[in-house]
Amino acid sequence: MRPVAPRALSLLVSMLETSGGRVVEDMLDAADREAFHVLHDSDALAVADDVPAVMCPACGDHAVAPRKISGVLQGLCPECGYVEITNASLKAWAVDLEWLLGRLRMAFGIASRQDSEELVTGAMWKVGDYKVGRHSRRIVFARRLADHATHKAFRDTLAEKIERDNAVIISTTSRSAAMVSDISMPYVHLAEIVHLRSGKLERDDDRWNWCLKPAHLRQHDASPVFFEKFRVAVIDGEEYEFSALQAAVLAYLHAAKVGKCFKDSIMYEIDSAQKNPVELFRHNPRQFEGFSRVAEWNDHGYYWLKRR
Repeated sequence: MRPVAPRALSLLVSMLETSGGRVVEDMLDAADREAFHVLHDSDALAVADDVPAVMCPACGDHAVAPRKISGVLQGLCPECGYVEITNASLKAWAVDLEWLLGRLRMAFGIASRQDSEELVTGAMWKVGDYKVGRHSRRIVFARRLADHATHKAFRDTLAEKIERDNAVIISTTSRSAAMVSDISMPYVHLAEIVHLRSGKLERDDDRWNWCLKPAHLRQHDASPVFFEKFRVAVIDGEEYEFSALQAAVLAYLHAAKVGKCFKDSIMYEIDSAQKNPVELFRHNPRQFEGFSRVAEWNDHGYYWLKRR
């Protein structure tokens, strides 16, 4: 069974990144509903101001107008006829941004007396200032940077209000979609820098230490971020978990940097009886998907990590 917390963080990222940013519990599939409950129980969600149209709970294709018939809340669907509507389907939820900013301040040990500041309406915030001795590093949170207008406002605000090379940018937008390769400040995805545990956001110290390095020491084209001795990979907010033997393959490829590794050498080094690395991943669709997103291989038996 896959852990729920990574899926909950992934759902949180999705809600923050989409333009509507709202979910209705009854319209979620089983996996997302479980993740929804984790967020709800963590107080990460707030009732949205506007409830979207209620979709037919039977087919999910048509909007229906709820009305009480004989004391029961129902809706008339053109395909399914009268269907029962639950109270949960009438309530939409969005991420509580005050909760998020507060948990980020806690994760980075920012003094509780510091308040976060909205820099671009609904899209960019100064979370707070992280202080080490005399030095201070501003932590900025941004979302939806793939949107042209938001991206422009983000760029303008960086130039006007953020001192050069004195901030860390945390975002729910992937680096490629955000088009920030020219920015020297460290840019990290929310799901790379924090993990959701027991209703709190916990900072990933390895990734944070990377953020604190001078620009010339950071590798902006590094492979996807690995955690827990390569047992976990986070790619654009999606978290993939691997077995110990699978993690050994990833560790071997990572040690080779951008070089290609021959299958026989890999399998000998990790002491596996399989003929090639891909066979270790193929039988689990989720793990194979994760491996395919971080690694490449050819018909000649060579494997290497993708550059991101």
